[in-house]
Amino acid sequence: MNGDRRDWAVILARGESRRMGAPKGLVVLPDDPRPLLNRVAALHEAGGRPLCIVTTPALAAAYAGALPRRLRPVWALHPAGGDTAASVLAAVARLGDRATHLWLHPVDVPLVAAATCDLLAAASRREPRAVIVPVFGPDRGHPVVAPLAPWLGRDPGDHDGPMRDLIDASGVPVRRLPVDDAAVVRDFDRPPAGAAPGTHGGATD
Repeated sequence: MNGDRRDWAVILARGESRRMGAPKGLVVLPDDPRPLLNRVAALHEAGGRPLCIVTTPALAAAYAGALPRRLRPVWALHPAGGDTAASVLAAVARLGDRATHLWLHPVDVPLVAAATCDLLAAASRREPRAVIVPVFGPDRGHPVVAPLAPWLGRDPGDHDGPMRDLIDASGVPVRRLPVDDAAVVRDFDRPPAGAAPGTHGGATD
């Protein structure tokens, strides 16, 4: 099965970001001039994973304009509202048989190390039918690596809860992978000191 793998990164960027004060994917942190969306995209681009971005129709144009021109993501558009299950199922419906495994990565978790992704990839290759969840201490983090097949045919509109509930109800095995990377559990729900909305003069190379 490993030889037939088709891993896609699914960037979850459908939230309205009221607490952040701007779309999360466009926020720029003080340590890097790239918006959060670009940082997450670059991590998976470096790992050789094509991109699917799940967002709302209202945010799609702004996010598309923020990305480097060389990236050609697949867009999965779904209305605002609901929780992560709807976002993930929108990506599943959009990708279909183009993917065997999804890397579910919220756009507000931008600091994950490439070495952590290598560990997740190795764990998923060992157990390709399992959902691989990185954990730091007692906390579950992201990105989560999951097989796509168990979710095919499910309507995103019928599932508005967290993806964890959908996984638990499916019977798909879940493997917790301890990692030495606090970034897997560090999300930016509120703007840190010095953060600002991204400003873009159009897409860049």
